[in-house]
Amino acid sequence: MKSLRFAQAILLANLNKTPKPYKLTFAVTNRCNARCKACSLWKKNDLSALTLAEIDSFFKQANHFSWIDLTGGEPFLRPDIIPLVATLLRHSPHLYHLHLPTNAIAPGLTIQRIQEILALKPHKLTITLSLDGPPALHDTLRGVTGNWQNCLEVYRHFLSHPHPRLQIFFGFTLSDFNLGAFAATVEAVRKEFPGMNYRSWHMNIAHHSSHYYDNAAIELRSAVNTPAFLQEIAAFREAKRGRWYDPVAFLEGCYLTSALEFIRTKKTPMPCRAIDSSLFLAANGTCYPCSIWDRPLGNIREFNYDLTALLASSEARRAKNEIRAKQCPNCWTPCDAYPTILGNLFKTLS
Repeated sequence: MKSLRFAQAILLANLNKTPKPYKLTFAVTNRCNARCKACSLWKKNDLSALTLAEIDSFFKQANHFSWIDLTGGEPFLRPDIIPLVATLLRHSPHLYHLHLPTNAIAPGLTIQRIQEILALKPHKLTITLSLDGPPALHDTLRGVTGNWQNCLEVYRHFLSHPHPRLQIFFGFTLSDFNLGAFAATVEAVRKEFPGMNYRSWHMNIAHHSSHYYDNAAIELRSAVNTPAFLQEIAAFREAKRGRWYDPVAFLEGCYLTSALEFIRTKKTPMPCRAIDSSLFLAANGTCYPCSIWDRPLGNIREFNYDLTALLASSEARRAKNEIRAKQCPNCWTPCDAYPTILGNLFKTLS
């Protein structure tokens, strides 16, 4: 039933008849124990973060999501993350896919929290372990000595203790800081896990976001290094090429192919489905079209935690029109690109 509901949402998105967005990216906390070179989110405080009671009020009304990403900061640093997950599972009968990225800096805590989430029996749980280079480079980029080994400790645990509801991947964010290091990163992990292949990896492109990553002042020169970026992504796309009937391989293949166009043009490669199919909810309750565009639609506190009322507001309607006119910053991050790909399947398959 959950998979059918998800498929229905995707079909309606392709027909431009999505009544409500089916994907939510929710930054549950700004707390972070990394000190990443490409991100300043860790400098923010968490003083205005939504409480568990407020989150309960929100999901009690916004109970239609098929796909939820819980991110941060480091989501496992939120003390009530397990009650929070229990709350959204209780109120989300159609939830097909729950995803959390983690830096795994605290491997024991990470393993424990993943096990506790699995005990709540989500339909499908995906964990992405952030790994941005071989050992020395990754630890330098993340600002934490030993973080590379910590990531591998978490991966090793769940490789030894597989769970039918769990998928676990490494996530590589391509930036100026690690350009040209992806193959070496994979080989470094393969020394620890010889049977691992490229299907265990996802790739993202570093972006600026003033409202989320708070990294507008950090220079990300992908436009200057376009040929090198294109080469890196194209090489990963070829290595990752999978069976056409594998939905994960298909989706990522579309993402990577379109990423090449995005880097060449700096334009979103297909009509964006932000607001129609997906939304970003900040830790303080402010809702945005996506994780990149600093275009607040309103705070759910102001709408008595009623997402339907917020999406019916004049701000949300104006933002929708601006997206359709391609007046947004244009981006291609997986959080927002995947629903866009799924919402343009007829065009993608034609």
